[in-house]
Amino acid sequence: MFHHKEGSFTAWILRLRKIIRWPLMTFRESETCSQHSFDVAVISHQIALIGQLKFKRTYNPADIAVAALYHEASESGGVGDLPSPLKYHNPELTAQIKKIEREVEQSMVYQGLPKYLHDVMAPIVIQSQVDKDIKSIVKAADDLAAYHYSLSELNTGNREFTDACTLLKKRVIKHCEKWPEVEEFYLTQFPACTQTLDELSRID
Repeated sequence: MFHHKEGSFTAWILRLRKIIRWPLMTFRESETCSQHSFDVAVISHQIALIGQLKFKRTYNPADIAVAALYHEASESGGVGDLPSPLKYHNPELTAQIKKIEREVEQSMVYQGLPKYLHDVMAPIVIQSQVDKDIKSIVKAADDLAAYHYSLSELNTGNREFTDACTLLKKRVIKHCEKWPEVEEFYLTQFPACTQTLDELSRID
């Protein structure tokens, strides 16, 4: 049973910068969970703005950005970043890992925060309580951020990320098929994210 002492929630969240993503993978530039969460927040906020303004969605882009900032809370609270081949090895193992993540999130909120913050933070941090549309947009941004990082590694000649790029692109396409705002972001903003500094600076 996990136990997080009262007042420790923010301290645990700030430790996301201590967790290096992509364990067991060889990478040229390391990425922390803190960096990843920032990337997901930015991407999900842009997607949500597109959804709200172009596709008349009723969700709040600010709520989605905040949910993205906390979407890896369990990793800092005790789970760490587990390799995907292990986490998704079989349904039984995946279910057990999800159960542990949920217990960590609940402990961080209900033990690590004062009682008057519980009702506000639980629907943001505890993934099983996050609004389904918010969670879906954050997941799309999560895969886009991971795809962006994988592409950056692959483009520097790191073949370690070849399969990751293939898998993540398939996931991104599925998100695009479900959410037109994700497709709009992917077609209009994502390409520039893969450009070099010189390409970004050049006015065509």
